[in-house]
Amino acid sequence: MQGLHIPNGYFQLWNMYLSERQLDWHQLPYLAAYQQQLEHVLSLPIDSQSPYAFFAAVMEYTRQDLDCPQLIFEMAKFIRAEHFGVLGYMASRSDSVADALRYIIRFSRLVIDGAEITPMHMSHQGKEIYLSWPLHDEKYALVNELTSACMAHLAKQIFPASLQLLRIQFAHTPQMARYHYEKFFGCAVEFGHAQYSFVISSDSLDLKSELADPSLMQLLLKQAEDAIASKPRFEHAAQQIHLHVAEYLRLNAQAPKIEIMADELHLSVRTLQRQLQEQGSSFKQVLEMERMKRCEHLLQQGASLSGIAQQLGYSDQSALTRAYKASTGQTLMQRKKQLKSKP
Repeated sequence: MQGLHIPNGYFQLWNMYLSERQLDWHQLPYLAAYQQQLEHVLSLPIDSQSPYAFFAAVMEYTRQDLDCPQLIFEMAKFIRAEHFGVLGYMASRSDSVADALRYIIRFSRLVIDGAEITPMHMSHQGKEIYLSWPLHDEKYALVNELTSACMAHLAKQIFPASLQLLRIQFAHTPQMARYHYEKFFGCAVEFGHAQYSFVISSDSLDLKSELADPSLMQLLLKQAEDAIASKPRFEHAAQQIHLHVAEYLRLNAQAPKIEIMADELHLSVRTLQRQLQEQGSSFKQVLEMERMKRCEHLLQQGASLSGIAQQLGYSDQSALTRAYKASTGQTLMQRKKQLKSKP
């Protein structure tokens, strides 16, 4: 699978919005060149996936023609569990918020998929829970906003009047007037963060769903596992672990253990080691490469060598110095002088 792929349910939301406005996309001149491709996508199962690039083009033409900057929020109001396929049904039939979040993290590939995608992860900060994922490229702002809007609106259907979003954090810049965001989400919306995050109270994790169905969940879980297993495994599994390690170094200022990375990728340690070995790599090699990339970034920011060593999980500055020389062939002091001499 090349490039980012999104659920065809998003195309269905787009069509539902046009129908609500009594518009037939067949009659819209700016979509004339896309008629055949749209016919094909809209005829596919709602839980199958199509290229994001095509969806983004259709959305941009629609937004401009209808002069509707908040198009994604108008579409998200039509969201139902089936638009997210089996994962949507799993979220709606989960016993609690905590269970729903675990399924979302584990099976997110069934909604958004592609070589660049890093799975969501959940973290605790005091009494707040963060469901987060990294920024890959500004060009994906549209799908990040639409997915966030759909998740938030569907959550209100599953846990009505109980689940309260504390705030939404976007990694990109605003794509429309801020009041559109705050009106839709009903909470503080922030931009320019290091990653995307839903922030909820830790008390929300135990909220129960009135739609919970344990028997159905067993069937849905088997279906989701089969669907994931049938997906092609990206040849560059190493790229996925590189992304996870880089993100961990940036957010935690310490080196991750392989057990933590395997858990985030929903793999056993042995499976992760085997996949890396098949590609001529190892966890130690991945960690050192990402440490050196992060080291270069911190050097350019003017961080002290002792501070860099601490953030990258080295025992001391000497260990960092040896690792840097082995990786780059030059000393850290030589690199610092190079950076200082740049205009």
